[in-house]
Amino acid sequence: MSPSKISIATLGSHTALQILKGAKDEGFKTVLVCLKSRLSLYGRFKKLIDEIVVVDSFAETASSEVQDKLLSLNAILIPHGSLIEYTDLETIEKRFKVPIFGNKYILRWEADRNLKERLLREAGARTPRVYTNIDEVDGVVIVKLPGAKGGRGYFLASKPSDVRKKLEELKISEDHVFVQEYILGVTSYIHFFYSPLTSELELISMDRRYETNADGLGRLPAHIQVETSPDLSFLVVGNIPIVLRESLLEEVFRIGEGLVEASKKLIPPGFIGPFCIEGAYDGEGKFYVFEFSARIVAGTNIYIYGSPYTWLIYDEPMSMGKRIAREIKRACEEGKLDLLIT
Repeated sequence: MSPSKISIATLGSHTALQILKGAKDEGFKTVLVCLKSRLSLYGRFKKLIDEIVVVDSFAETASSEVQDKLLSLNAILIPHGSLIEYTDLETIEKRFKVPIFGNKYILRWEADRNLKERLLREAGARTPRVYTNIDEVDGVVIVKLPGAKGGRGYFLASKPSDVRKKLEELKISEDHVFVQEYILGVTSYIHFFYSPLTSELELISMDRRYETNADGLGRLPAHIQVETSPDLSFLVVGNIPIVLRESLLEEVFRIGEGLVEASKKLIPPGFIGPFCIEGAYDGEGKFYVFEFSARIVAGTNIYIYGSPYTWLIYDEPMSMGKRIAREIKRACEEGKLDLLIT
């Protein structure tokens, strides 16, 4: 199939701009599913957008009207965090008519903390301790809410009573949170791309997240921190570039390849395209993986003109959005598009 007959579509949020830019760079028509309230924002980047489908809520993406419109435009939908957050997973798996780039069935494994832990263990990754019983909390833990909320509502605690007190304040059941050992160290979010066309794993880029007052707390003198006991927030507001020591890259690739093979075994055909491992290096330099994302992540927005790692592979600017479009273009030309979409 000719790439000229296909449109690349995504939701107007998260990583939409680099997805649209990458698609245009590779010669595709583009479609944006856009909230009515954000038309002004995306109107500033209108040269990247050929068609806009206006919705009041991203949940409408799964409606027959929106689906039929996307199908009429021969669209392939590129998923990101907002699709997972605002669209029911069962709907994506069973009732979504528009082709989705990647393995849509692996998105459930990203959203479900227990499934996520299972995949990480199968991959052989070093992971923080998980507390299934709050009464067993015996050190600093991070308590996470379900869904792709960008860290919203996460909090730290060090004993069972602290966990329960905060959950009462938030009016959240113990059954709906994930309690994990907190690794004190340097966080690193590593962005991979796996190509089913070449069976190769590429390191695209990496970042650190800047999280509201969790990162701003260090600006306060210690005595003020003690006096005021501010509530920490881990809501992500931006991303910071990071480049690892070269000697650490071997382990990074080992973990990435382990996840690719584990995903093929547990959720065939496994990872397709972008995914991210999220972890931290402790005081001894050991890397603990506490999350993975099974699609493009917002930290890749730093690298719309490419990263130090893509410059080692490509002799041109290569963002994750462009890498996705390049893979779809090649698959179209080789008649292998069925390897990339579900």
